Amino acid sequence: MKCIIIDDDKMARDILEHFISKHPELELINQFENPTDAIAYIKQNDVKLIFLDVEMPKMTGIEFIAYLNENLPKVILTTSHSEFAIEAFKYNVSGYLVKPIKFDLFSAAVKKALTEKENNTTVEFKDNVVFIKEGKTIVKIVKADIKLIECIGDYVTLHSKEKKYTVHSTMKAMENRFSNNDYLRVHRSYIIQIDAIEDIEDDSIAIGQKLIPIGKTYKSAVYRRLNII
Repeated sequence: MKCIIIDDDKMARDILEHFISKHPELELINQFENPTDAIAYIKQNDVKLIFLDVEMPKMTGIEFIAYLNENLPKVILTTSHSEFAIEAFKYNVSGYLVKPIKFDLFSAAVKKALTEKENNTTVEFKDNVVFIKEGKTIVKIVKADIKLIECIGDYVTLHSKEKKYTVHSTMKAMENRFSNNDYLRVHRSYIIQIDAIEDIEDDSIAIGQKLIPIGKTYKSAVYRRLNII
C-alpha cells in the first residue's frame, strides 16, 4: 500500500518512517511538512494511505480531510492530544494515534487500514461550510454566502456578495457539494442559489448585476423546480 506522511514535526516524520519500514506491505513514497504541498501530489499519484498530523499551521488535519473530500485516500491521524478522537472518527478515518506513538498501536492501525474496503464515499464535513484554497491558505466559507457558481474551462468561480473564489474543479463536483434543495443547475456553466434569484426575463435570471442564461436543455427542469405557473 503506497503511503505518505504529512506532519510539520521532523522527529514525528522520522519515527513514522521508521515504523513504516518495518511493514513490508507499506511503501512510503513521499512525506510533507506542509499539508497544502501534499494536495497536488495526492491528486496526481496513487496514494492509498496518509499518516496525517491533526495540528499544523495554516491547515489542520481535519480541514485537510474536508478539502480533499472525494479525492481522499485512507487516513490514519496522529496527534499529541487525545481530545480530537471523537471528532476525528466522524470523518471515517482508519486510525487515530496519540504521540508519542507506540509501535504496537501503529501496527494495529495499519492492519485495520489494510483490511478495510476501499472508501469511495464522499466525506461530509460540516455541511453548512466549504473550504477553498487561496494560494497557500485554506479559507472557510459558509455555503449560504455563495450566490452563484460559474464554470470557465477547467476552473469554477464561486461568487459571494463580497468576493469571488476561483478553484480548479468541475461543475459535477460542485453539484455534489451544494444541496439541490438550495441550488439549481440552470446552464452547463452556471449553478445558482435559488434564494438569490431576483427576477427572470427572456430565459435569463437576474442575480445582482449579472444576467444568467437558462440553457435550452435545462429550461423545462428549471421552470418545474421553480414552480413557475
